[in-house]
Amino acid sequence: MQNLDFKKLDVRVKRTYTQLFDAAFKLMLTKNFEELSVLEICDEASVHRATFYKHFIDKYDFLNKCLKIKLSNLTFDTVEENYTAESFKSSCMNMFSQVITFVKSNKAILVSLSSSCYSTSINSALLDSIADFIIERISLKKQLKESLGNKMYMLANYYAGAIVGLIKWWLNNEDECTVFELFSFIEVKVNDLCNYFDSVVL
Repeated sequence: MQNLDFKKLDVRVKRTYTQLFDAAFKLMLTKNFEELSVLEICDEASVHRATFYKHFIDKYDFLNKCLKIKLSNLTFDTVEENYTAESFKSSCMNMFSQVITFVKSNKAILVSLSSSCYSTSINSALLDSIADFIIERISLKKQLKESLGNKMYMLANYYAGAIVGLIKWWLNNEDECTVFELFSFIEVKVNDLCNYFDSVVL
């Protein structure tokens, strides 16, 4: 699948993606994604099929791309001009809060998808969004970025992978772990990362 920089997409294209994605999610409340047709998704979203195929190869390509654009919208906020430990922590916790809220709000659909061949799409979308967000925030501090070098990408993907795994576990164990407990655990790990950054730039 071709990689896209969603932040640079035309606003109208982003709107089309979101309309189609929301339509698919609405339909998946009563029907499995495998059973959905492109026509059904387009009709629900009031988007022409020709427009759909202008942007997507098929409905599987559509699912991959729209998961990423939806998460990109969720994690978007104003980027600080300068990095500080507090701004990094605040931005990350805000992003994680939005992701967790998104997952909780769409739990039934995501659990259904995660138990099928579409789990790779979900995992990839979550991991890429979180890793990109962390890299973007680290890059705000030139000295930190230069000190870390390639470790920046390793750290971002390590933490993103851990968070995705944790969210997948929580989806199936929500009765045993509250949102507060999940969020508090993640906050501890973000603090650990900030402390590591401080030691790198000393």
